[in-house]
Amino acid sequence: MLQKRRRLRAPAWVIGLAPLGVIVVLAGLFLAFNPIASLREVPPVEAVAVERTVFTEGGIELGIRNDGPDEVTVAQVLVNDAYRTYTISDQTLGRLDTATVSIPYPWDDGLPISIALVTSTGLTIPHEVEAATLTPEPNARTLGIYALLGLYIGVIPVVVGLFWLPALRRASHRWLGFYMAFTLGLLAFLLVDTVAEGLEFAAATAAALDGLLLFAISALTAVMGLVALGNGLRHTSDRGTGAPGQALGGLALAYLIAAGIGLHNLGEGLAVGAALAGGEVALGTFLVLGFAIHNTTEGLAIVAPLRTQTSRPSLWHLAALGAVAGAPTIAGAVAGGFILSPAWSAVAFGIAAGTIGQVIWTVGRSVGTAKGLTSGLGALGFVGGLVFMYTTGLLVA
Repeated sequence: MLQKRRRLRAPAWVIGLAPLGVIVVLAGLFLAFNPIASLREVPPVEAVAVERTVFTEGGIELGIRNDGPDEVTVAQVLVNDAYRTYTISDQTLGRLDTATVSIPYPWDDGLPISIALVTSTGLTIPHEVEAATLTPEPNARTLGIYALLGLYIGVIPVVVGLFWLPALRRASHRWLGFYMAFTLGLLAFLLVDTVAEGLEFAAATAAALDGLLLFAISALTAVMGLVALGNGLRHTSDRGTGAPGQALGGLALAYLIAAGIGLHNLGEGLAVGAALAGGEVALGTFLVLGFAIHNTTEGLAIVAPLRTQTSRPSLWHLAALGAVAGAPTIAGAVAGGFILSPAWSAVAFGIAAGTIGQVIWTVGRSVGTAKGLTSGLGALGFVGGLVFMYTTGLLVA
């Protein structure tokens, strides 16, 4: 009899999911019958976010999203206070739905444009463009230009910075603590810069998508992913050396730093691509030159842990480190020029912030073990890294 009862017991995972299933059913019933609908006697809450503006030859395209809890129907479009004909992919938008509004309009290059969407209830949703300019088309030539820009501001400067390795390998143990602390200063600056940029994109994200939460979730996901990766690398090293619990080796730590810097450089590519796509060619050129100088110091941060390697890393490893740190800039430049949206940018910067934060923790542990930060040279190196990055960062301010 006892054995029969055991056979009839549901699996543990079914029992664990049962409360969740009950919640889903109750939520579905509530949404289906909506018992509080009769209590509402106010107009619908309408909100529309303009996520992207594209200027074509003789026209304007808007990428919009329903940013409110109720349906929104776009009834009219005004450009510079005059009603214009338009086409829209979906005139009535449910919650979080998106649509593309195409407006034939002979805009003038460099002049400001005021656009307003008028809903079926008469609500006016304004959108201002400071200076109209032709949006680059995603053809082979433009893609090639963005790829070259990413190569110039990301890959080449980082690879140039890797040439600091021979000087680091000749440095004394005392100066090694200085360089590792200098690396921490560089990474701390990148973390602050990444968080600031990410919060700006989070604020520009449609309210219904909650950009701040997207940023936080992405950062925490990156942290947990790197923790798991670091543990895996340690276990692999433990099996090879028989010394459990040891810190990451110099080459593994260099790859982690390169990954963190690479994700930060993804954000730099987004900034350059967006500036050029918006017609800010002067700003884009300034950003390219500034980032090229600024990113050279990142190579130093990557190769600093390699000073502890008994054998010199191969050229293949150095090339891979440069690619990991610099190549994301190319993807960022292309994305910034053609598919940039505040929500995806908030996610990208969140991942970068979480990655850099975890790398700082990992590097800090190795520096702390050597008592690098507690020495005078260590403190000087950390502050020097912050000041150096701030000074070079003025080129892209």
